Order: sequence, then C-alpha cells, then structure tokens
Amino acid sequence: MGSDKRDDGKVFEAHSITKGWYRLMHVWGQEDVDWEGINDATAYIGHWLRKWPRVCVTDMKEKYGTVRIYCHFGWYGVYSIWRPHYAWYPKWWPMRLDFWLADSWILRLLNKIAVPLQQKAYAWRYKKAVEKWPHLREEIVSMADYGELFEGVIPGYKHSDYWKTM
Repeated sequence: MGSDKRDDGKVFEAHSITKGWYRLMHVWGQEDVDWEGINDATAYIGHWLRKWPRVCVTDMKEKYGTVRIYCHFGWYGVYSIWRPHYAWYPKWWPMRLDFWLADSWILRLLNKIAVPLQQKAYAWRYKKAVEKWPHLREEIVSMADYGELFEGVIPGYKHSDYWKTM
C-alpha cells in the first residue's frame, strides 16, 4: 500500500477516531509521488459529483498522499439540489420552502430515487479516475468514505483490504 516507511525505517501510521489505525500513503517531501496527479484526481471526482449527480461534496483535498472526498448522499431541501455545496442565506425566500420540504413525503420520495443514483455515480466516477490515473489506484481508492460501493465496480477492489470492521 504505497510507501509505508520513513527514512529512519519507522512506519507511517495515524489514528482516526472513526477509522482506527491506518497507514499513511505518503508524506510531503517525498519526491517519487505524483502529487499533481493526486490533486487532479481529487478535482476530477469532486467537481463532477457536485455538478452532475448533485452530491453535496463538503470538502475535497489531498491528505497524506490520498484522495479525500467528503460528501453525503441525498437532499434536504431545494437549495441542496440547486447548490449542493453551499450554505443558504437565512433571509432568502426559498429558506421557507426548504423548511417546509425538510421532512416532507416529497423529499423522502425524491431521496429514495436520488440516493441510489448518487451512490452509483460516486462509484462510477471513482472507477473513471482509477482508469485515468492507473498508477494512483491505491491513492485514489484507499481512503474513500464510501469504499464499500466500489466492490463489483472497480475491478479487483475488495473493501476489507482497506478497512476492518469493528
């Protein structure tokens, strides 16, 4: 799984409250890493998810040499469909419509359709990124928040290779 040893022979490891111990792919200063490719893959996935399937991508970045796309599926109102990665302005008139829709049968029905489609789009875009940057496969898929969606979509991907269940 990428470089896992520093110059002094120690393994790169970090701890996450939600994900437990995991190995870091890379650290800044490593010269044998395609940093530009990692950043391009991040933008390739994140911007497309915002634009076409209207996924709420809250952040996208390179972290420890891996692609990080932080997002959630589904919509909570008109504004989250129209501008999925922005916060709405409280005095703006559609806010009242969003409050009415927030727990309505209309939005629940819409999300029953939208969420599975967004999940398929998420996995498909990651697959396209892996095809476009095959030398960065591990960097792209290893820290995905919804990696379980890749099984059967990205050839050879096995979620348990990256995450262990508690």
